[in-house]
Order: sequence, then C-alpha cells, then structure tokens
Amino acid sequence: MVPDPAPAPSSRPPAVLLIAAILVLEAVALLVVAAGFVVSAFSADALSVGGSVFMAVLLLLVGAGLAALARQLLAGFRWPRSPSLVVQLFLVILAFPYFSTGAPLVGVGLLVPAAVVIVTLFSRPVVEYTVRTTGPDRAL
Repeated sequence: MVPDPAPAPSSRPPAVLLIAAILVLEAVALLVVAAGFVVSAFSADALSVGGSVFMAVLLLLVGAGLAALARQLLAGFRWPRSPSLVVQLFLVILAFPYFSTGAPLVGVGLLVPAAVVIVTLFSRPVVEYTVRTTGPDRAL
C-alpha cells in the first residue's frame, strides 16, 4: 500500500484543522441522530421501523463519509474540498426553513459552521496546502 503523500503535520495551516474539526463535529452529530433513530425504532410508538432503520443506516454512512473527508483533508488531498463544499451548501439550504418555523437557534447552528467551512475552503492557505503540484509529495 502506498503511504499518503501528506506534508508534515507541522506545515498544516490552522484553517485546515478548523475545517476538519467542523466536519468531525458534523459527523458526530449525525451519529447521535442515527442513534436516536435506532432507539425510536425499538420504542412502543414507532411509526415505521423500516424507515427508522433506513435513516439510521443512511446517517451512519454520511457520518462516516464526513469523517473520511476530514481525514483526507488533513492528509493534504485536494479531492475532499468538493464534497465538503457540497455538504455545506446542503446545510445552508436546510438551515433557512428553521428561521421561519420558530427555531432560529437550530438554523444558526446549521448555518454558521457551514458558512465558516465554505469561506475557509477557498482561503489561500487551504488551497495551497491541498494543491501540491511540485516537489517529492506531488499530488495532482
């Protein structure tokens, strides 16, 4: 197996660490919600056991995907930037209905981390860290 062509951890910009931390927190939040769906599947008043199990599996897979994105971004790969951006754009879209339904704190909780990741993904240190086209750790 070929080792990751990642630069030294000391050369990681703080912005990359911030993005990875937010992605991991989002993954943990999805795992908690998935656990809630599993618990609701076994409750006495479960509406749909199949639906609850499906949602739990889906959320576990998405959470695992977010964790993988964070790991690969920390390793210096550039491919995690695109899916990270897409996930954050979906979170922005999901945040706005909470403002009109009377739960603005939930909306802010979804919107602020997504906005931070979106802005930080395009910062110069993150782009330079993830787009290495010269040197021994070349990653096209």
